[in-house]
Amino acid sequence: MKQTPKKTLIIGSINTAGQGASWARAVRRRTDAAAYSWQAEGITGTSALRFPVDEVIPESDLARFGFVRRLLTLNRAASHALLESGRSHIVRGSKRATLLAALVLRVLGTRPAFVFHGSDIRIPSVYRASHPGTLFSDPLDPRTITLEGRTKSMHAFLKRWPFPLFVSTPDLLRYLPTAHWIPVIPEDEWFTPMAPIESSRPKPRVLHLPSNRASNSSDEIEPTLLRLASEGLIEFRCLSGIPPTEVRAHVAWADVVVDKIGLGGYGVMAVQVMASGRLLIGDVDQIARAEVPDLPLIQSSTGTLEQVIRDLVADRSTWDARAAAGQTFARKYHDGRYSAEVLARWMGVSVNQP
Repeated sequence: MKQTPKKTLIIGSINTAGQGASWARAVRRRTDAAAYSWQAEGITGTSALRFPVDEVIPESDLARFGFVRRLLTLNRAASHALLESGRSHIVRGSKRATLLAALVLRVLGTRPAFVFHGSDIRIPSVYRASHPGTLFSDPLDPRTITLEGRTKSMHAFLKRWPFPLFVSTPDLLRYLPTAHWIPVIPEDEWFTPMAPIESSRPKPRVLHLPSNRASNSSDEIEPTLLRLASEGLIEFRCLSGIPPTEVRAHVAWADVVVDKIGLGGYGVMAVQVMASGRLLIGDVDQIARAEVPDLPLIQSSTGTLEQVIRDLVADRSTWDARAAAGQTFARKYHDGRYSAEVLARWMGVSVNQP
């Protein structure tokens, strides 16, 4: 009797925040399908290379439909391809080339889809209309102008894209309401026990660990927390550019972590904080809250941050419950089970019971 070929998912080519590799690992663990992540060498710069990935593909292999040829020759020819950020990943060139390559993949038996992570699809003017006075408030800022043009071009392209769409954070459903949310997944170590926070500490430890100071509103967050530290109310650390392998040690030091404020969503850093049993201060909008109403994030804006910290320090009776709720939330949505289920539904495969 002829066996049905095993379904295989490939995810690439950026491996943003290591999520391509994490999603592939979740599919391998939770289903009978094969999955692997790939990263195009020389396309995303050095920062993404710090995250583990299953395969790095030389840039020369991407030229003139090189990756399509690889799909035909590799033993693990893919049944599904999750392409990050809508770039021309399969071939170098225009969006038209991307669409053509995706259609070729489909003819060859591979089902393509796009997944977006944030600035690749978030239109500044749309965000500004619902979040006045936050990021992108200056429409003449050169960075805002560049993002406006790039994301509007992507949305125009997606009107011709006939395949599924996914997003990695729930706030992005504002921009792609027909997309499906694939939760981000931190490394396994984040779900191992860590020393609990100390609610009785005279000066609570507050950490801000931005991956990008501009998009995390760090220039507004840092002065506020430095002022509170100078009063002797808290201990404070602000660090940026930290290698992923060192992040856990800094989070272990903290009682409270201030995540990004101004973008309306939460990402890998927030999940790491919650999984570690630390209190999380951030900023999510109603789109995200509607998708995950049990999110135990402490809401703040840059303007209210000082009072939020003062209130937390003054009343610590809820700290332990908040920390426990964060750990429960992280396991519910972000330990790989939920993400594997989303991808399994698209691939038409069953999810193995834990």
